[in-house]
Amino acid sequence: MKEVLEKINNQVNLSMGEMQDAMNQIMSGKVNDIDMESFLIGLNIKGISEEEITAAAMIMREKSLQIDIGDGSHIDTCGTGGTGLHTFNCSTASSFVAAAGGAKITKHGNKAISSKSGSADFLVEAGANINHDRSMLDNIFNEIGFVFLFAPLHHQAMKYVMPVRQKIAAKTIFNLLGPHTNPCNSKRQLLGVYDKNLLSTFSHVAKNLDMEHVLVVHGDDGLDEISVTSDTSISELKDMQIKEYKISPTDFGLDFGTFEAITAQSSEESLKMVNEAFAGTKSSIQDMIALNAGAALYIASKVISISDGVELAFDLMNRGKAAEKLDAYVNASNNL
Repeated sequence: MKEVLEKINNQVNLSMGEMQDAMNQIMSGKVNDIDMESFLIGLNIKGISEEEITAAAMIMREKSLQIDIGDGSHIDTCGTGGTGLHTFNCSTASSFVAAAGGAKITKHGNKAISSKSGSADFLVEAGANINHDRSMLDNIFNEIGFVFLFAPLHHQAMKYVMPVRQKIAAKTIFNLLGPHTNPCNSKRQLLGVYDKNLLSTFSHVAKNLDMEHVLVVHGDDGLDEISVTSDTSISELKDMQIKEYKISPTDFGLDFGTFEAITAQSSEESLKMVNEAFAGTKSSIQDMIALNAGAALYIASKVISISDGVELAFDLMNRGKAAEKLDAYVNASNNL
């Protein structure tokens, strides 16, 4: 690690091989806390390159408890989080709508860190059992077409870095890796980022990791979702080509919402908002779920455009299909 730390402190980017070796040592428990802290803080000061994120994600994938599920067409809606803006659980809600539309979902997620309600908190509030052995996960996926992958159960090597991350108490490279390390090796993803500067970087990392179709999104209001309160910037990887563009709620015949209307202060409040949207109540919550579910359906090749996906998403909510899918998952998670 001495040579690696010296390079980082001299503001020199690490090669793929150097980064892989450093991350392998760290995630094998071979690096002491002092050097690990210097490594993480040094990367932050230097700035983390696309190659460094790619290399680190490769090692984190190797260290994860991977699960062979599905035929490769399943999608994830896991983003970075980290916005601190306390909105309802949009990515989780939209994944159930997409599942109701035939998309196969392997949803990677965790408990709240910077938000009031993480995906795990939301699902527990809904009554789901998120602690499963691997055979049960496979059974749930086959029955429901949706499975939740609780990050701590699949990334046990993170135990070596958690004390240092907690001590630093700031974003590090590990905040960038979760979305790139789906334990089911999902090749398609709706990936929200907390920083607009990560849009191009993340789509190129996805390309380096041989992803098939990824939408990296960031709302102009700061959200790591497709927003209903502002335009959203998108970097899209498809067929190994990357293009960047913006979309607006008005592109889909929707009005801009207010930020207050999509804010949730607890998992209980978030679930109430989602249940109302799933029951057909028109609101900014339902609009935002439809935007993100529409994008997920597009990535899953269930529709040919985000616009068609948004239209289908509204129909699935208004006909009660999204609510049925959520209920079916909760029941299966407790009974299988």
